[in-house]
Amino acid sequence: MYTGKEYGRKAEDPSYNRLTYAQVDCQEFCEKVLYDLGVRTAKGGRYDWRGSNDMWRNAVSWKGTIAEAREKFGEVPVGSWAFMVSHDGGEVPRGYHDQEGNAAHVSIVVNQSQVRDSTKGTGRDGVAYRKLSDFNMIGLPKMLDFKYTSHNIIEVEESELTETVSKLESILNNMKGWLKK
Repeated sequence: MYTGKEYGRKAEDPSYNRLTYAQVDCQEFCEKVLYDLGVRTAKGGRYDWRGSNDMWRNAVSWKGTIAEAREKFGEVPVGSWAFMVSHDGGEVPRGYHDQEGNAAHVSIVVNQSQVRDSTKGTGRDGVAYRKLSDFNMIGLPKMLDFKYTSHNIIEVEESELTETVSKLESILNNMKGWLKK
């Protein structure tokens, strides 16, 4: 299973800079990067969600605000999806009658201040960087591994460090006994 960090790094590939919005919209860009990384559906194909609303509802294992992601993971995980979610009723014409809101846009988090997405307008036509602060919700794609976010790596390092210190103390105690002889 590929990691979120690998996905986030793949999203920064300069070859995507030439893609226009007509070639890949926001959802298709997320799908393309997954495919190009080597992530496949259970049947071996490419993911093909119905749009960012479908992704928001069916393709994430965890979702929350940017602040909640930082609290839970110690950062906004690289490779997570940043969504623009509002409660404007825009999801209803798309067939969603729940309280999940209208996920009008999706992007890929590449660092703690930027995402990569595809959009048209405001001087852009296609794939480029954008500020993470333009988005309000985060989702972790189900098909990626996020167990090694910064927060979790620190916990692993601390436990490994504790074990190493314990082993060193044992070695030193043995050496003290050997030196006394």
